[in-house]
Amino acid sequence: MTSVERVLEYCQLDQEPPAQVPSKQQQQPPPYWPTKGEINYDNISMSHSEDLHAPLALKNITISIRPAEKIGIVGRTGAGKSSFIQTLFRMGTLTDGYIKIDGIDIATVGLDDVRRRISIIPQDPVLFTGTMRSNLDQFGDYSDAEIWHALEQVCNLLYKDDFM
Repeated sequence: MTSVERVLEYCQLDQEPPAQVPSKQQQQPPPYWPTKGEINYDNISMSHSEDLHAPLALKNITISIRPAEKIGIVGRTGAGKSSFIQTLFRMGTLTDGYIKIDGIDIATVGLDDVRRRISIIPQDPVLFTGTMRSNLDQFGDYSDAEIWHALEQVCNLLYKDDFM
């Protein structure tokens, strides 16, 4: 019965915004966006529900992250760390403010453009079923040479910054 309850609950979830914004409203980001990695949160408030009276997971967050800057997000359970990251992927409901990546408001581009162009390294690493290559390039957008080049760059950064 729990499975049936879950299916019924999932059937009632709100629909996500479209993967592609209608062409009249769409701001097409440059082909290699983001290039610098500058992220600006301006007065962000976020809820996990579209209900007007739902509690906020984030309230009035303003932060600027400069290109190539490394930051850490820490806090106790329930402080909003995961919600903060979810806003980058346009999950949850922004009730106020905006987020810009390299000067582009992420609410003005399609979900595909946002979610295909940024990534996160989770605290608990997960590999999905399939090959290592399919885990690294799930959409098949890159050649083997490009993937190897990216892996070499990451390796060089790790040794350069003495992370290993």
